[in-house]
Amino acid sequence: PKKSTNAMAEPAVVFPCRTWPLKTLTEEQYSAWEQNGYLVVPDVISPTLCRRTADAIYAFVGATRDERESWYRNTLDIYTDTLPDGKKPHHGPCGMVQMSHHETLWAIRQEPRVHGVFADLYGTEALYVTTDRAHFKAPEDPAFPAWSDPGEVHRNLHWDIETSEAQWPVPFAIQGIVYLEDTPPELGSLRVVPGFHHRLGEWSKSFGERSGRECPLELIDEAIHVPGSAGSLVLWLSVLPHGPSRNIGRVPRVSAYVAMLPVDAAKYTGGDPEMALSMADAGTLAYDSPGAVQRLSREQRLLRWKERRPLLDEDPLEHELPHAPPDEEHGRPAELTELGQKLVGLEPW
Repeated sequence: PKKSTNAMAEPAVVFPCRTWPLKTLTEEQYSAWEQNGYLVVPDVISPTLCRRTADAIYAFVGATRDERESWYRNTLDIYTDTLPDGKKPHHGPCGMVQMSHHETLWAIRQEPRVHGVFADLYGTEALYVTTDRAHFKAPEDPAFPAWSDPGEVHRNLHWDIETSEAQWPVPFAIQGIVYLEDTPPELGSLRVVPGFHHRLGEWSKSFGERSGRECPLELIDEAIHVPGSAGSLVLWLSVLPHGPSRNIGRVPRVSAYVAMLPVDAAKYTGGDPEMALSMADAGTLAYDSPGAVQRLSREQRLLRWKERRPLLDEDPLEHELPHAPPDEEHGRPAELTELGQKLVGLEPW
């Protein structure tokens, strides 16, 4: 990580000035993105692919739609616990599902409209795709108390990017999630603090000493729900405080994270082409540790596809989990389209 010795002279957040035509989004959608820092794009993923992806997630976590008790079987903490055989938990009350590779997830990543939306927001088609996880969060139920506490990371809002003044300007990085089933607020939809990219500088100076990664509890009162219908692609700037909300509905929330990052990062970091835009761009939790942690190389991104590696180096590999994704015990990398070959770094843009 960089930075200027005079952080107060830096702009707080990088936000590219648009000079490109839109190919997928409407002007109204882009205007809402500029203003709010988040966007819901409906009907990006087909109902058939949504259902197949949700089915794969249900199978991986060992749940069935018509057996309520099966939703709550996994009670270990995926970050700290270990199974008796030494394997890592594949799912737990935080809702995160340690499935980064499945043909349905790769179908979402290679969907042209997904790429088109990210390209419109970044202003370039030359993008890499991440190997992010899925999500399965059962509704809170007094009969299954372990599932009423999602854990420290997911209990409140958080940042997946460094926001401290010493690290300004905060890079322009976009995160995303696909709602695989209708996700109203009561099902625990995403929460964000809208427009926070416009006021991080003023807010930070008035707040006083703080951590750049731990989101102050005070901001929860400003968060809004971001609901969406099945097939919606929900995107938000990493600088927005965000997090899932409580599922007080009647069925699980099922979704898949998806994100893309620019091949050339210079104009999104404030000028440093080697600086990681975010934790996902560095591929490690330690991206903001002392000492320059650079963004993943093309070769490293390619290995995440070829060797079926997870998003972060700290995440478990597939052989460290109790079982492989459904019907993928073969361990082969996903088949790629022409677009997919570019998104993983196999072919140049």
